Amino acid sequence: MKRLILVSVLTIALVCSLGAQASAKNFPNRPVEGLVAWAAGGGADLIFRTLASIFPKYANGQPLIIKNVGAAAGVPGIVEFKNNAKPDGYTIMHWNTAHIIKTHMNAVPFTATEFTPVMKLVEDYSHVLVKANSPFKDLKDFVAYAKANPGKINLGNAGVGGGAHFSALFFEDATGISVTHVPFTGGGPAVIGVLNDQVDASMSIASEGITNVLDGSLRMLGVFGPARPAQLPNVMTAREQGFDIVLGHWRGIMAPTGTPPEIVQALHDIFKKCIEDPDFVKRMKEMNTNISYLNTRDFEALSRKADLDYMRIIKEKKLGDKYK
Repeated sequence: MKRLILVSVLTIALVCSLGAQASAKNFPNRPVEGLVAWAAGGGADLIFRTLASIFPKYANGQPLIIKNVGAAAGVPGIVEFKNNAKPDGYTIMHWNTAHIIKTHMNAVPFTATEFTPVMKLVEDYSHVLVKANSPFKDLKDFVAYAKANPGKINLGNAGVGGGAHFSALFFEDATGISVTHVPFTGGGPAVIGVLNDQVDASMSIASEGITNVLDGSLRMLGVFGPARPAQLPNVMTAREQGFDIVLGHWRGIMAPTGTPPEIVQALHDIFKKCIEDPDFVKRMKEMNTNISYLNTRDFEALSRKADLDYMRIIKEKKLGDKYK
């Protein structure tokens, strides 16, 4: 009797496995929904809509339909995804570092690691800006002065708990310096704060302030990425200046918990073709966004590491209200 039950269980498992493989082979055979937990018009939305314009080419002609659920730092959209999305590959979600930060700043009904990673798409890197007449010529000057004068440098950011703020915190942590963090209401206002001498410098992200560097009103001390900025080839990376620091803010794709590996692989293969498509590459260049691919396994490792890193820094700096 026990042997009969075991054979039955194995038969059911085999049938389910073959069924998943068959569905993956024909995937997708209907529209796929891409949930973006931010309002329309933002960076996440623009990137996913660019993917949507290319998706049918590699997805059996099926569309990727973007659904925006904005407000409240993305929480309502993520909760909707968690509660309603079926693990069949037909609903995927935009996921980025801001969502991970949120899970540790406040008590929310989801964790940063409970969803199923598909792949990493893009990444933007932080940089430090100063006025053109600043005595700081590079990151070495900045760090040397900050070490000798703890708290004296006023370093602007786009707002408490945002990506630029955390880049500044990780920069402090990695170099042993202490600065005075000055939050603004966004990346643009932080750049204006430097121009107007409200702060000594700003920790900025992606294209923020690049126009001002090109016109000579600001200086970029260094970029915390793997390569120099395409528009500013004379600006050295932090690593080139002796600081082994990469401060990036990435975006990727998550599937619902329990999505079969065959379906995850099918999604991965489709989206990898999308980000390699010339139209997507061109659009990302126009948006000053870096394509930064990671496969499913590596993206999962990155997400788990980021989860631990943000939790540590938030606890140490006593930010938010989750751990108070």
